[in-house]
Amino acid sequence: MSYLTKMAWRNLGRHRGRTILSLIAIMMGVFVVVIAKGVVDGIIDTFITYNVNLNSGHVRVIQPEYKLKEQTLSLGYTIGDENTPYDSIVNDIREIPDVKVATGRIRFGLLLIGEDDIQEAVLGIGTDFNEEEKITHLTRFLESRSGGALPRAGQREILLGTDLMDKLGVRVGDRINAIFSTSFGSLGVATFGVAGQMSSGLKFLDESVAYIPLDTAMHLLDMDDSVTEIVVFGETLSKSDAIKARIEPIVESLPGNPIVVPWNEYNELMGLMSQAKAIYTIIYILIVILASFVVFNTLLMVVSERTREIGVLAALGFSPKSILRLFLTEGTIMALAGSFLGALLGGLFNSWFGSRGLDVSKMIEQLGGELLLTPRLYPTADVSTLVFSFALGVVVTVVAAYIPARHAGRLKPTEALRSI
Repeated sequence: MSYLTKMAWRNLGRHRGRTILSLIAIMMGVFVVVIAKGVVDGIIDTFITYNVNLNSGHVRVIQPEYKLKEQTLSLGYTIGDENTPYDSIVNDIREIPDVKVATGRIRFGLLLIGEDDIQEAVLGIGTDFNEEEKITHLTRFLESRSGGALPRAGQREILLGTDLMDKLGVRVGDRINAIFSTSFGSLGVATFGVAGQMSSGLKFLDESVAYIPLDTAMHLLDMDDSVTEIVVFGETLSKSDAIKARIEPIVESLPGNPIVVPWNEYNELMGLMSQAKAIYTIIYILIVILASFVVFNTLLMVVSERTREIGVLAALGFSPKSILRLFLTEGTIMALAGSFLGALLGGLFNSWFGSRGLDVSKMIEQLGGELLLTPRLYPTADVSTLVFSFALGVVVTVVAAYIPARHAGRLKPTEALRSI
């Protein structure tokens, strides 16, 4: 340990009150950053994961007009026809390296009629459950007691959420009538057996979505050989752009000139979420900067109070650079200690709630249940968050300590000694 470092430790010990105040400020700043980053990353990751799995895929193939009219659940813009069936397109996409899953989906409007003629308009999704299971793992949402099973291919069976079933007054094994519009615009009626009951914790999914087998949907909606979209999943989300580039040559010559849309262009909110982590990084920096002002003011006061001491050090031969280094060392020690404690406590907090979850059901209710978030949020507690927060605390605090340290180094010995 150098002589300057020993002096720095002694000086911090002599001014314990201010030292402790500075440590608490740094610690709380880093602590808040760790928690905020863990919670925000948890929200963003959950939102993106569910939206990608249930809606956008890593990329999806759709008709340009379908993207503009998707909210109307139009069946007039489809992928595939009798000359080029959708499944042949899907098979070509599956041959692309890094593609994990490729499957067709049909989204359509569905009016369900339950007990006592109770009616509920929902989003109908026709899907290949074998492929869907690789992505959304719908079986994990099945109720443990009498939750039934996923609908079987070729059968008029339906999968409903717990909340929707309560509204309709039906149970697993019951039969339910449904009304829908076909791709030709005619009215269709069908009776489904309720095969399964799912409870995902996602308000939108449990209240407003009904799953049926893809081949059943194609038959009922007069959409043989076509789907409204093909969703594609790679090994990781980061490979979406590479997969998109490989799919485009496959679909560019198909009727209607389909487009390939990556996950972050699914809607405006998805685009914002994909950039949110970078935006919040600025907020984290501001939090630590606010905390570092305590260090800045403390060291500035210390320099003012220790003016005579600085004069004596200069008279004994300490260069301005050595004096600057002394005060900067004091700031660095506080930065390292405070940031370490803050990161440690924040990490413990995120680990605790990361395993148990935070109840955000009231927040979801206030947002109208539109966001795909579960009632319990699980903050992330990864090492990168701790390293980022620790490094941010150290860097910002040392920068804040530099100005008072430089001021101390520039004091002239004669002026410093005369000031007392």
